[in-house]
Amino acid sequence: MLTEQEMMNNAFKEMLMHEESIAKKYAQLSEQITDPQIQQTIKGMEQGARHHYSTLSQAMSKQGIV
Repeated sequence: MLTEQEMMNNAFKEMLMHEESIAKKYAQLSEQITDPQIQQTIKGMEQGARHHYSTLSQAMSKQGIV
């Protein structure tokens, strides 16, 4: 049985992997789209995912999650 700390660590790691995956998907998608407005929207979504990734990384660091 996992401790509460281990469950929290796993949840943070899973969220981090998810944000990284989403950012990569948005980056690939924005390269394939030719409409400038849609491309800009997708790039904004990629930046949002990268910001979430950074925020999660900082929170993990503060909590001692590696």
